[in-house]
Amino acid sequence: MADTDLETISPAMLARLYFANHFLLHKAEHRRIIDVVDRVCGLHSQLPFTPYLSLWNRLQDFKPEMLDHALYREKSLVKTWVMRGTLHIFPSRDLPIYINALKRMWFEHHGRFMHRPEWPSLEKRKNNLYPKIQQALSQGPLTRKKLGEKVFSALKDKTEISNKIFSDWGGILKETAYLGLTVFAEPCGKETCFARLDKWLPKINLDKTDEGTARRRLLLKYLHGYGPATAQDFACWSGLLTSEAKATIQECSAEIKEIHVQGSKEAYWLTKKDFETLKKLNMEEKAPIRLLPKYDSYVLGHKNRARIIHKELLQKVYRPVVGEVAATLLINGRIAGTWAHKKASRKLTVAIEPFEKLDTETTTELKRLVEDLGAFMNVEHVQIILNKQLAG
Repeated sequence: MADTDLETISPAMLARLYFANHFLLHKAEHRRIIDVVDRVCGLHSQLPFTPYLSLWNRLQDFKPEMLDHALYREKSLVKTWVMRGTLHIFPSRDLPIYINALKRMWFEHHGRFMHRPEWPSLEKRKNNLYPKIQQALSQGPLTRKKLGEKVFSALKDKTEISNKIFSDWGGILKETAYLGLTVFAEPCGKETCFARLDKWLPKINLDKTDEGTARRRLLLKYLHGYGPATAQDFACWSGLLTSEAKATIQECSAEIKEIHVQGSKEAYWLTKKDFETLKKLNMEEKAPIRLLPKYDSYVLGHKNRARIIHKELLQKVYRPVVGEVAATLLINGRIAGTWAHKKASRKLTVAIEPFEKLDTETTTELKRLVEDLGAFMNVEHVQIILNKQLAG
């Protein structure tokens, strides 16, 4: 296709569509919780507080119990490891898409640590450990510790298992998650619990979607929430190889559209339906300020993050030394600072580090937003600290 045949959009339009698609320009009604989680392709859930605050930013009148109800009562949402080997919450109905699209990449690439000599062989895990895990969970969910104890006691050869297998960072339960054997259940007090997938979500059939179909559907979901995006963006977000991301894009050519972004030579892709939405964007509408939590999905959606942050500020947010992605202040859809909070008794203290001096109007709006955050966190007193870091 010649360049003259491609639609060209401005970086501002690229950023505005992304902001709008993540329900950050306009919050959705709280009853649409499943739609919102679906649109953002899952809530990043490595930290317990992140998914709740992510939804507070996107849903009107959101209360924490709404997410708990969807996860543990309705079970319309499920929590497990998917993209890049990280924890996400997403619609249960889409489990066949996420698992089948990403399973092979886990075993071939992200899960290569389980090839080390100290781990039982894949054959032993399949023939011995997986069945023992399923047997242990047959009567209901268990904590990681209790599950490990039951599996260990059931083994004839105790030498083939170590404490590492049930470690807090995933271990073998990350592997059984990608196999569709286990998912996260409702916590047992403060401890994480795991359940058998076939008992927790008995109507889910992973076999109804093959790998190729699952990847195509995952790409279309991704572009619906994160587009326009490049093949490298999709690969970075999903954990797939770039070559596989490019192949999937070619397979979906009838449903997506290639566009150019001013100042970039890369090919960007968008679903054809979303391109119509792009053309109707109101670029003059004032964007609200948002306070996103650490690891929010909005800041992890692309390899090239120019749409949301200036290159020279990247290390203030994406902190490779400590392996952290900071909580972020969004102004006009772009990252304009970082923030942190402390909750003690009935008091909330919020410290905000803007990258540039804030004008009076922005500061006033930000203070109102922090008051709203205090109400969400059920505190009586709120303190906001600008340009300083919280101690400790």
